[in-house]
Amino acid sequence: MKSMKLRVKVPHKASFDYSVIFEKGDKVKVGKEDPEMPGWFWCENKEGVWSWVPQEYLTREGSVGMITQSYDTTELTVEIGETLEYLTEVGFWTFCRTADGRKGWVPTKKLERICE
Repeated sequence: MKSMKLRVKVPHKASFDYSVIFEKGDKVKVGKEDPEMPGWFWCENKEGVWSWVPQEYLTREGSVGMITQSYDTTELTVEIGETLEYLTEVGFWTFCRTADGRKGWVPTKKLERICE
């Protein structure tokens, strides 16, 4: 099966200079929901590092949560015209692979599908 290709139509600079890897079953402290992107929650891992987690990867009861599948928060910095391979999409963000093999998230609205 051929992979879906995407082209960057609006440049994107990663919001954070760090990333967090959450593993399935990790317990987290759940903070606020992102008012600009409903369904994303500010969560703290066991090392005390905070990052956004989509509700699709989280079960929660109040401020206590558990990660339901492995999740890497890496965001990509990309330029207009760059070609990316589609891997998955969750709540306004697309997880992609660059031509040089880096993986990370880019806002879906900044991408367009390439018809081949």
